[in-house]
Amino acid sequence: MDHPNVEIVERAWQAVAEADIETLEALWPPDIVWHVTTDNPWTGDHVGRAAVLDYLADVGDAGEAYEARIEDILASDDRVLIVSRVTARRGDRKIDTQQCMLARIEDDMIVEVWTLPLDPAAFAGFWRASSTLKAG
Repeated sequence: MDHPNVEIVERAWQAVAEADIETLEALWPPDIVWHVTTDNPWTGDHVGRAAVLDYLADVGDAGEAYEARIEDILASDDRVLIVSRVTARRGDRKIDTQQCMLARIEDDMIVEVWTLPLDPAAFAGFWRASSTLKAG
């Protein structure tokens, strides 16, 4: 049986993919914080549900093709580590890399997330220098 926090993260992942705001409101507190740690147009902290949703929508819209698939999930009572594979394309730029996301869980809600690409230089290079990207 999966740890309860794995189920929370999997539900949130699916809700993001389906733009299921009702589920995200049940899983993210109003003051959720999402830390983007790599040099890209969205680097920094996104605070609040609306800011996090805007950030995720911007990333999805910025590429001609963007997919993030869960490869592994490790859970404890307070944290969940997600290892995902990110593939994306923008013009002649392509990326296929892994990213870790660390989520802090409190009271059955994801209260804080850190994104940590395993190849930060490739990730930053993929997003760099595009006038079509907007920072969050």
